[in-house]
Amino acid sequence: MNRQNRDSRSQRRDIASGPRNAGKRGNYDTGEIDRYHYVDRDIYSTSRPARHGGKRYAKKKSGLKRFFVSLLCLILIVCAGVFVYGKFLMSKLDRSEDINTSKYIEQPSAAPAWGVISDNQITNILLIGTDKGDDGNSSRSDTTMLISIDSKNKTLRLVSFLRDLYVEIPTMKKQKLNAAYTKGGAALTMQTLENNFRINIDKYISVDFENFASIIDKMGGLDIKMDQKLCDAENRNMGSHLKPGVNHLDGRLAVYYARIRETDSDFGRTGRQREVMELMIKKLEGLGPIKINSLMNDFLPLVKTNLTDSELMYLATMAGSVTDYPMKTMHIPNLNTYTEPTIKGVGEVLDPDLPQNCSLLRTFLYGEDADAGESNTVSD
Repeated sequence: MNRQNRDSRSQRRDIASGPRNAGKRGNYDTGEIDRYHYVDRDIYSTSRPARHGGKRYAKKKSGLKRFFVSLLCLILIVCAGVFVYGKFLMSKLDRSEDINTSKYIEQPSAAPAWGVISDNQITNILLIGTDKGDDGNSSRSDTTMLISIDSKNKTLRLVSFLRDLYVEIPTMKKQKLNAAYTKGGAALTMQTLENNFRINIDKYISVDFENFASIIDKMGGLDIKMDQKLCDAENRNMGSHLKPGVNHLDGRLAVYYARIRETDSDFGRTGRQREVMELMIKKLEGLGPIKINSLMNDFLPLVKTNLTDSELMYLATMAGSVTDYPMKTMHIPNLNTYTEPTIKGVGEVLDPDLPQNCSLLRTFLYGEDADAGESNTVSD
């Protein structure tokens, strides 16, 4: 391969990381540690991970893909069996939440006045991981991620929206993103992201992670490798007696492991949540059909969605091919596109450059023609 070809490929990799960052390659290669984007086990960014090494990065991307594809397929697999029994299982999904996003449509002052972009060959589904608020009753979004299935280019894209993202929320003014779910559930969360980032989001799947403890107990617990810091946190707060190495955790300890905040960043915590989910899915593979049926009856009531039965059936028909799609990932806000002020009454936030992040996100999901943002885009 000659030098010209190598340079050409390098430029294409830079463009894939975002057209606005193509000229900022040095920002990714300096080894500078960003506390929001660097953890031991979590990779969200499309930026080049020079400090981690190619093989390790490839392994993390593979694990990330397996988790999200497996989680999506776990929910959709109920539709892929016998139709009548699939209908019975789908009836257990919680569709009680009123999803009326129209009342929240507005133009944030900091967002570009672009049309909301959509494409009928790209399906955007917001995955919301919830837990209980400090009062033990209210629900809040612990994890907010967009799964985008591009059937045109046969690609799966994942976008992580950080919890401390400081954006205008209808009825609330500017606030951290995770406040939207507490105030208005999935409808307000979806419309907040659509308002600010000018991309179409009208479907969601929400899972209450706190209730997973009973499911994990019915599976027989999980074997998880833990370091000294994680063991100390569990022992101190849960009264356990864990030691570094592989520990067998019951549901209560496994859920706490996934939610520990004090040992690292939110990226580390969400990485542990994915690890627990992956272990649960692997455990399912070794169970018989009767046990799986019992667990699915317990699991599906924990899932809220506004996907209809016909939409779920359609996605189920795609599940087999989606597992072979390459996955691309990014996070919002992107590197070097935000400030970190401390807001009175709110705390430390990530205040994004909305036009820049809008352009990066729209290009990532819909291609280079989308970043100009002149009007709505719907393909044939």
